[in-house]
Amino acid sequence: MIPHFSGERISVAQHINGVQFVRFNHGQNSGLGAILLAAHFGAEKVIMLGYDCGHTEGKTHWHGDHPKSLGNAGKVNQWPRQFERMKPHLKGVEVVNASRVTALDMFPRAELEEVLQ
Repeated sequence: MIPHFSGERISVAQHINGVQFVRFNHGQNSGLGAILLAAHFGAEKVIMLGYDCGHTEGKTHWHGDHPKSLGNAGKVNQWPRQFERMKPHLKGVEVVNASRVTALDMFPRAELEEVLQ
């Protein structure tokens, strides 16, 4: 736990000291979970950045591989279907994909500068 962090700590796992348990449909990957959590808390618009959902330039992550105990995007080919299946849970939320490179085509695309105007 980071003692100086003043933001909310949220998890779908129960009984973690100092972390608020929130029950919501979180999908099957962290990026999708972040969007669904924003929707759960009432977001009206979500701008996606860095959702390449592929092995861009042969890399599994922009930051390098996770340690061996964690996954390294082994199911990346399933991610677009996961996002597609969760779209009904995003009714009323405008989702715009401003990622430079992406395998996701189920949300409108736009340049970040355009979306922020």
